[in-house]
Amino acid sequence: MSTTQQGFRAADGPRAVAQAQRYSKIVEFENEVARGTPGEPPTSVEIFSDSGRWYCMVRRGDEKTRPMGPYTKLQAERIQEARRMLIAKRGTARIMFE
Repeated sequence: MSTTQQGFRAADGPRAVAQAQRYSKIVEFENEVARGTPGEPPTSVEIFSDSGRWYCMVRRGDEKTRPMGPYTKLQAERIQEARRMLIAKRGTARIMFE
């Protein structure tokens, strides 16, 4: 076996594993939301920065909530994860969109 063939085999293995781990949580969240709210547009929980202050907002199609915050980046990431889990369990019926 040539050195080139060995290099390709070594490079192919780890790349596939890393991609599956990176996207698995997002796919799981989307599947939970899709099962709970058929016929509604997809829901996302976003964080964004404005002049160093971080905010969290829920978006469903063209609708969005008021930004919650300001937070530190770590706090915004924790709130984003908590909101995702609540939406996956309860759906978006109790969320007030503007």
